[in-house]
Amino acid sequence: MSHPDDSVNIPVTADSEPAALGQALRQRAETLLETLDARGMDTFTPVATDRLVYELRVHQIELELQNEELRRAQESMDVLQARYFGLYDLAPVGYLTLSEAGLIQEANRAAATFLNALRGDLVDQPITRFILDEDQAVYAQCRNQLWSGEEPQTAELRLLCLDNATRWVRLEASLTPEVTGGVPLWRVILSDITDRKRSDHDLFVTQARLRLVAEIADLTFWEWNPRTNRVSFPSPWQQQMGYPADELPTHLADWSTLLHPEDRERILNRIKHFVDAPTTPYEIQYRLQRKDGVYRWFVALLEAILDDRDHLDHVLLVNQDVTRHKESEDRALHLAQHDPLTGLPSRALLDQIANHMLASAHRSGSQLAVLFFDLDHFKAINDTHGHRIGDLLLQAVARRLLDAFREEDLVGRLGGDEFVAVLANIRNDADAASAARTAIAALTPAYLIEGHALHCVSSLGISLFPRDGTTIEHLIQCADLAMYHAKQISPGQSQFASQ
Repeated sequence: MSHPDDSVNIPVTADSEPAALGQALRQRAETLLETLDARGMDTFTPVATDRLVYELRVHQIELELQNEELRRAQESMDVLQARYFGLYDLAPVGYLTLSEAGLIQEANRAAATFLNALRGDLVDQPITRFILDEDQAVYAQCRNQLWSGEEPQTAELRLLCLDNATRWVRLEASLTPEVTGGVPLWRVILSDITDRKRSDHDLFVTQARLRLVAEIADLTFWEWNPRTNRVSFPSPWQQQMGYPADELPTHLADWSTLLHPEDRERILNRIKHFVDAPTTPYEIQYRLQRKDGVYRWFVALLEAILDDRDHLDHVLLVNQDVTRHKESEDRALHLAQHDPLTGLPSRALLDQIANHMLASAHRSGSQLAVLFFDLDHFKAINDTHGHRIGDLLLQAVARRLLDAFREEDLVGRLGGDEFVAVLANIRNDADAASAARTAIAALTPAYLIEGHALHCVSSLGISLFPRDGTTIEHLIQCADLAMYHAKQISPGQSQFASQ
């Protein structure tokens, strides 16, 4: 037996789309109603009536099931939407939806916080209002590239918040498939990078200060790999030494050729010793030749760089140009050991060198002579013409004495108008007497100083090693006594201590 609505039996399932489901149910109900009207109620038999009632109840249950499915689907949609808006609103980054003209259409909480504004107050505000004037060009370039190429763009710029605070952000811009009134939208993600920028700035300042300190202290560094013997030099070292990149040493042996010949063997041995005990950093001092041929003094601190197995990987050498310091030290030492007026060795250096000469004479069995000079009438010249003329006279005497003796002899000033000469390799009294006559002859001619012809002869005493003494101090005392004896009996002449 056929059912009154068999011809219009449209399948409806709980899995159908809500809009299609409603339309199908509506169409089926209208068809059934037309069928009832056409046949008339009197045509229904009890069986047909029961069947109709049954069908209506089934449809009712179907509708209830469908409504339940729709309710559950709506609840799921609400949960998903809540999660989405939760993620959107509570995200640590700012989200902005912008119109093509750059007007803010939507903002999440983080974006509003970045801009220190209420979300509602941001709507229809141009984003350029919140970008620092100095960074407007950065934003414009990012926007133009986005709209011309449709590829996501990034930029780093500063936002000027409503409270006039400045905040660094990373801006990530991309087009969205959404449109408003036929106009496409674009989305901006704002990430707060203020702390990173501040750290970058602090790091930059620190590095700049370190570079300045390194420049002031003439500090550079270079590296050496003991396994390959290869060396590498950064640009500051190249600038310090004046070598172009294509002339830089590539191996330790190449670098060692730049060492001063007197330092080369010692420094290479020190470096090898360091490799044998790499955990102990230590210092080396050497002279290295620059591109211009000048040797510079360096102090280098060697530091071992270990690999993950605590084996020596390479050596870092931090070196400082100490040339000026060494020159200052040398000048200070020279001033301490030399007479500032004449440049001759002072008593301390004279004793030191003379003792070496005495030890050499003792080993070789040779003699050594000490000549003690005193300028006659120097006080009168000093009093008459003044101390400046007196100083110039003493300088002239020192030059004549240096010219009068051999390079191997030692000439020094004890003070005032007293000078000493120590002569090595003296064979006998005649050699000493000959040297004394040569010196007196050199000192006798007049000294022409600022228009004055000054005569200042010298008397001198002579002592011999080992006859008159075995120490420099005793030999000088003997020669001093002999000089006073010469002044008494023959001024301007010499006298032996033993006579």
